Amino acid sequence: MNIIELKQVSKEFRKGFQQTSILQDINLIVQRGEFVVLRGENGAGKTTLLNLILGLLKPSSGEVELMGLSPQSANSKIHVGVVLQDTQVPRNVKVKELIELLRSYYPNPLSTEEILNIVKLKDKESAWATDLSGGQKQRLYFALALAGNPDLLILDEPTRNLDEKGYEEFWQQIKLCCQRGITILMVTNNKSDWNELNTLATRCVTLHKITEIHPEGQLTQELINLKDKALEDQPENPRETENLPETSSQNIQRIFQQQLWFEILQLLRTPVFLIATLALVGFVPLLKLQGLKGKGATEIVIYLCGIILFTIVIDRLGKRIAVELSEKWLKLLRATPLPPTVYMAAKIATSLLICTVSLLLIFALGSWQLEMRMDLTQGLALISSLILGIVPFAILGLALGYLLDPKSADSILSLSLIVIPVACGSIPLPGPQIVQDLIACSPFYHYQELVLSAVSLKHDNQLFLHLLWLIWAGGAFGLFAAWSYQRDRVVQ
Repeated sequence: MNIIELKQVSKEFRKGFQQTSILQDINLIVQRGEFVVLRGENGAGKTTLLNLILGLLKPSSGEVELMGLSPQSANSKIHVGVVLQDTQVPRNVKVKELIELLRSYYPNPLSTEEILNIVKLKDKESAWATDLSGGQKQRLYFALALAGNPDLLILDEPTRNLDEKGYEEFWQQIKLCCQRGITILMVTNNKSDWNELNTLATRCVTLHKITEIHPEGQLTQELINLKDKALEDQPENPRETENLPETSSQNIQRIFQQQLWFEILQLLRTPVFLIATLALVGFVPLLKLQGLKGKGATEIVIYLCGIILFTIVIDRLGKRIAVELSEKWLKLLRATPLPPTVYMAAKIATSLLICTVSLLLIFALGSWQLEMRMDLTQGLALISSLILGIVPFAILGLALGYLLDPKSADSILSLSLIVIPVACGSIPLPGPQIVQDLIACSPFYHYQELVLSAVSLKHDNQLFLHLLWLIWAGGAFGLFAAWSYQRDRVVQ
């Protein structure tokens, strides 16, 4: 089995009515144990080629295989470690926590201690990842690439920003990787790297600009130092990728737990976000000033709950996704075996946790300040309908976060909170009957009806219809979110 195989691969990008070709009829095979260097001028398409290999982009034509599988499959990346050129680590995360997160994605990872010792970051394990120097960050990216005990390393400018000592230690580790039989595909424009590559690399692949195609094609190859190299560097016990474990339901559960804890940890370390979200609960005591008490306050409080939950799952969640897109953290995650569904589920579960805490605070304040009284059954029915009914809209928040440009996400998502009350039918709109019919078909409207029915404020006897609409909306929004997550624009 070839580690990497590209067959007649072409890639074109569209912007409006303009179409630009970057790669044309690329054929490339990388076999186990090779050390291949990819070089070319800026704009030749080296990063695009790596993105195709990692499944971050889909080819316009041709076929790409990674570890014998489609690179779109999470299993194809179980044995792959990656250093990307344009990515950032998330805020409010420590070095050790970041490594442990990446380790959880792989079935056969190195230990955290071993990884930290390899990249000489043991003394920085408790430091914030964003506070590292440029060279230390580059070491951290290399540590994340080694986390899964890879059979293939894909390195895009890995020596950038390294100081002299870090540079020497990096090449020592690369030599050890070669001795262990790890396959390496490396992109570099650093001329000093060639002092090492001339003795380590087995092949140099040059990618020419599509406007300056070489007579032999856009991609040309040159063998380097192959005299007895295959025999000299062949490990005594070559690693067999096919025999290593693959993603299982048990692994997925472990990945979800670690990802969920990571999301909660980031949330707890973002007090401004928490305070701004939970501050909306403070509107409950203000209702007392309006003379609202008992049953008269119940419906108003429920509408306030809806506003707060929609703020959390659409506005706040969408903005967090947009931030991860702009920082290219999501791009790095997509180059790992992290299944998209697990990533989305962890985001949604975190949002639902905030929703639950907010609801408990609201009803506690309502009971105290507004003398709201509900029996246990009615209270559980209300909270369950509020939380379960909001799930489809949390999925919609994810989709909007992926779809919107990070620069415009803040204003557009905030504006959506004005549209939602109209879509729920809470704000009557004058107009023809077709407008009222469209509102009645809105999943927002059915969510409102479901919640009000839970406390007997509505008796339309259409509970099954409301549930059916929300289930349908959840499926539709889920497909929309999956498409938004996978679209090429995420990494262009």
